[in-house]
Amino acid sequence: MTKRILFLLAIGSIFWSCGEESEPEDCAGVTDVDAVINGIPIKWIRTYDGDESWCVQKTSDDGFIISGASNYSGLLIKTDCDGEKEWHQIYENSTSLYGVRQTSDGGFIATGYYECDTLPGCYPDIYLLKTDGSGTIEWEISDGTSNNDWARDIVQTQDGNFVITGTWNDDGWNSKAMLRKYSSSGNLMWGKTFSSSTANEGNSLMETSDGNLIFVGYSGEQHGAYKHFMVKADPNGEQIWKKKTQSIGDALLYAVCEAPSGGYVAAGFCNSWRSNLLVERNASGSIAWEDCFIDESSHYGYYDITPSSDGGYYLIDDICYLTKVNATGEITYSVKLSHVNQSVIECENGDVVMGGYGFREGNSGGPISLLRLDPSDLSPN
Repeated sequence: MTKRILFLLAIGSIFWSCGEESEPEDCAGVTDVDAVINGIPIKWIRTYDGDESWCVQKTSDDGFIISGASNYSGLLIKTDCDGEKEWHQIYENSTSLYGVRQTSDGGFIATGYYECDTLPGCYPDIYLLKTDGSGTIEWEISDGTSNNDWARDIVQTQDGNFVITGTWNDDGWNSKAMLRKYSSSGNLMWGKTFSSSTANEGNSLMETSDGNLIFVGYSGEQHGAYKHFMVKADPNGEQIWKKKTQSIGDALLYAVCEAPSGGYVAAGFCNSWRSNLLVERNASGSIAWEDCFIDESSHYGYYDITPSSDGGYYLIDDICYLTKVNATGEITYSVKLSHVNQSVIECENGDVVMGGYGFREGNSGGPISLLRLDPSDLSPN
């Protein structure tokens, strides 16, 4: 795997435990007014052992689950609400875990890929892992073609089964975006592929409130000419609509969420890797609005988006800017952090937690980290 050396600002970890006065459902009492990063007040930052982290999700106990890799094996880390590590598990039959979710039984489902390094002509396969609440394996499977296959995201659907998105049968020049559904015990139920050009990929997946599926990614050529790609499918993976749109330069989508309007807001990059991109499509797939944020600096794209309880959305981009936008994508504020660029989560008390560090197109990032702050401490620019 190609590696990119990233220069990282060294910052120390600040440790604080949930005390008796903290709110048990959200650890809202944890603060440290002296903790700052680039002049931004934070509540805490934690770092953990491992080489790369790609996804952070909130858990039912108000803690967090982190997926990534350590020494070319998949990794899950579970923390409490204050970011203190509860357990850390390595899965040697995987190479990296890109996506993770808590399941309805209190366990976890994670996906990514496995690639052997000992045999000639060995290509990545999809890896799918189900664990109990302590990270102990309940089952694991690999799936794929004779070419490159990997999964980027996974959801548990309303029927208790699992759907993944990613890339299928990539021979270096041609590939399909895919949805594949597996039963609660790991058996394949169906597989669907989607394409609008020679090369296509799914990066982020959600189940909509009406039980359908939305995924986003790109459709274009294998090494460029990317157009941002959004597909809506029914619960059986049958296509409802498929949309590929040219933006300013190459464009690609990394994350998607449902909009209050009933449409879908997706985030990624535009301007051929240099700028952040937001786009909203309505329920029928037509573009409601699109913003390619071009400025003097290079931000390389938003990696995650989440709705804000007070309206609008929070986003995190490649160079660790936390950005708040309103419902139509206009920027309210944007502040520079460090060590976190993959996931952004709003907690029940309004705090924002960010995590993960990586470069999405295959290179590893930096220390596995979580950072928590109170957005009311941030002044609009």
